[in-house]
Amino acid sequence: MIERSLKPVVLLFSGQGSHYRGMGRALFEQHPKFKSSLEKMDEVVQQQLNRSLIDELYIKNEEPFDELLITHPAIVAVEIALYEVIMDMGIKPDFVSGNSLGEFAAGVASGVWNATAAIEAAIEQAKSICRSDIEGGMLAVLTEEEKMKDLYLQHELFLASDNFKGHFTLAGRVGDLGLFELELSKLGISFFRLPVTTPFHSPLLQQASAGFSQYTAAATALGNPEPGFVSGFTGKEMERLPEGYFWEVVSQYTNFPEVVNFFESKGSCLYIDMGPSGTSAAFVKYNLHLDTESEIFQIMSPYQGEMKQLKKLQAIIG
Repeated sequence: MIERSLKPVVLLFSGQGSHYRGMGRALFEQHPKFKSSLEKMDEVVQQQLNRSLIDELYIKNEEPFDELLITHPAIVAVEIALYEVIMDMGIKPDFVSGNSLGEFAAGVASGVWNATAAIEAAIEQAKSICRSDIEGGMLAVLTEEEKMKDLYLQHELFLASDNFKGHFTLAGRVGDLGLFELELSKLGISFFRLPVTTPFHSPLLQQASAGFSQYTAAATALGNPEPGFVSGFTGKEMERLPEGYFWEVVSQYTNFPEVVNFFESKGSCLYIDMGPSGTSAAFVKYNLHLDTESEIFQIMSPYQGEMKQLKKLQAIIG
């Protein structure tokens, strides 16, 4: 028997690197709300790019799946569609938070903008980055960051994020990342490349900011977040978003442990991972203290057990 949870509900939205072709397939095929939501956002993508997001996600099967013009809106669209499913179930979050690009969907969940505006902004941001022709990538490293700092700085790499103790992410140029990987292999340190071709959360992204800034200046003004919007960028609850916020969330260093510490300071929570691959669930797990009573719940995964997970979630929430 599953016990009903009375803990505050925290929705967590993940960003670039958590995606894969086919994400959300089971929901698209079996959940009418998810399907209709994604179809509406697909119309926006087709208008902007003359390409079908649904085809890219569920018809095509070639790899890799790392074209920014598609993956940027795809991640946002899938997370928004799942959020609409959650709302349709009558689940109201007490807090929402996004990590990097996940802030776009978190903004929808907190009333900052609507789904169409979020998808259009994701596309425009991707266009700005592509026009700048920035060659780079991101690398997750499984060891203590301080032990590697001198070495990664020598290779002109940048600390993109701290995820949990013994797990951090670097960003940089492709060649510099490759040379650093050789050093890690010699040292016997585990690492893996994220499926991105952009050095997010690094100064290298700065040259792409002008185009997106021009777009956001002309776009509809952002609304103020509803209570409970916790920035994955600042680690604090935000009452209003500063100009340029949705550029900073993908270009500046992020500290996930600070975000978890904020929520844990409020008491035990039920964390629901709204991303496609369980990245946020894993990061939360390794940031929690052993004596916490907080719970973590993942819905989407590459194994497509989403419908079963939704039933479990309904039982937990009540």
